[in-house]
Amino acid sequence: MAPRWWYVRRGVAWPALLGCCGAALAVAAALDRWPTTAVVLLPALLACCAAGAGFVFDERAGAVVAVTPRGGGWRRTSRLAVAVLPLAVWGFVVLTRPGDLPLDRWAWGLAGVATLTIVSGLAALASRHEVDTPGSLLAPVVAFAVLAPVVVTGFLGWSSVYPLDDLAPGVWAFWVAVGAGGVAVWLAAVRSGMRA
Repeated sequence: MAPRWWYVRRGVAWPALLGCCGAALAVAAALDRWPTTAVVLLPALLACCAAGAGFVFDERAGAVVAVTPRGGGWRRTSRLAVAVLPLAVWGFVVLTRPGDLPLDRWAWGLAGVATLTIVSGLAALASRHEVDTPGSLLAPVVAFAVLAPVVVTGFLGWSSVYPLDDLAPGVWAFWVAVGAGGVAVWLAAVRSGMRA
């Protein structure tokens, strides 16, 4: 346990990860103050947590640790434990319902787990393919992907992919598909790691 803790303490990009989690908590505080802005702030909060999950797999010394005897699987599983932190922040916000919002906790929980699964899986897969800083690459893409539906649906008058008002079957299907995509990406990361 000690070697894992030592590696995680020194290997994870803590400033970026904790910055994303802190930004998520700041957005949650704003949501508590202005609950009428939930349409924008809940996806923004999800974007912060998802970006944090991508930073978990940033490796400053990628060339050095790639040749260590422990291997990539050990590194990825150690970092996966850290990916629980942004998920815990998301879960805390969904459970506490800032601003006394009438959130469907299951639906928002599914949205968070699905998003964080796909982002952390993509970061793990990129890390497996020797991308040293996948979080730096994923964070802006994730923020755009999570916030774009808010803007597009607002302009076009379409139904939101987020479980805001009604829980249409299409919303559930969308988030289940995102989660399944995340599981598929994780399986690809683990499978390719087993071949290494």
